[in-house]
Amino acid sequence: MKILFVAAVDFELAVARSIRPGSDDVFLCTGMGPAATREALAAALAAGHFELAVDLGVAGSYDTTRFPAGSVAQVVAEYFGDRPGPALRNPAPPAVFDALPKVVGNTVPALDERYRGVAADVESMEGAAFFEACLAAGVPFAEIRAISNAVGEADRSRWVIPLALDNLKKALTLLSV
Repeated sequence: MKILFVAAVDFELAVARSIRPGSDDVFLCTGMGPAATREALAAALAAGHFELAVDLGVAGSYDTTRFPAGSVAQVVAEYFGDRPGPALRNPAPPAVFDALPKVVGNTVPALDERYRGVAADVESMEGAAFFEACLAAGVPFAEIRAISNAVGEADRSRWVIPLALDNLKKALTLLSV
């Protein structure tokens, strides 16, 4: 199975590289934000035939009691927090990730209270753009996020990125079965 792994930054993408060495997979670092993701992903999807695209990375949690730091979930719907409209939905999430909790994401361009008006579980900066590009290209997809912080926590020294990445790696090993 040829998979396109997508992440905003290289330290997130390194997780996928570590579990799929020597594969025919493609690893795409898009850069941060929806515009960069949309542009890079559209080009990659047009250039190659992929059986699955997987967006992975860290995210903030709106409810750290339900989704504490270190937890991993599959995002099955995404909002663009800075524009009105219904959520984008994944019509056929891959069964390989069925063991993960299903959540709703909110894609925001920055840490800003104005973008928190949707009913979401997690917050990222790229998820909705990933959904949009995969839906337009007709490529099956999954978004997997590991919680590194509470939404709104601007002090990055309080984020638990190493734990989130370790648990993200464990979740992605489901692809090798």
